[in-house]
Amino acid sequence: MDQVANCDHEEKCCMIKTEVISANALRITVPDKLKADDFRQIAPQIDSLISQYGKIRLLIDASGFNGWENIGAFENHAGFVKNHQQKVERIAVIAAHDWQHWLIGAVRIFVHPEARAYDKNHESEALQWIVG
Repeated sequence: MDQVANCDHEEKCCMIKTEVISANALRITVPDKLKADDFRQIAPQIDSLISQYGKIRLLIDASGFNGWENIGAFENHAGFVKNHQQKVERIAVIAAHDWQHWLIGAVRIFVHPEARAYDKNHESEALQWIVG
C-alpha cells in the first residue's frame, strides 16, 4: 500500500511517499523540503506496521532532500524521530549531500536504531541491508 502526503502539484518533488518493501520494512521517499505536517501524514502507516511487527526497518531515500520548509517542520521531524526511534530496528538513508552523511553519523550517537548512510549508486546495498 503506497501513501502520498499532501502536495501542491506545482512544487517540484513535493510529496513524501511511502512504500512497503517487505513485511516489516518501509521505503520513505523524502521531498525537496519537508513540511510540518509530512510526518502526521505518514504516521498512521508507520504506526500500523509497528503494531503488527513490534519493530520496523526503514529505507529513506533522501537523495532529493534539501532541508526543512521552516523550523516547525524541523521540530515535527525531530519529535517524530524521538517518539518512534525505539520501534525502528534499522534505518538506511540514501544520501546525496555530504551534510547528510555527517548528520547520519551524528544521529547514530543519539538514536536507538542502527543507521547507515549510502550514496545513491549503492541503493541496492541499502535495500539488501534493510530487507535482509
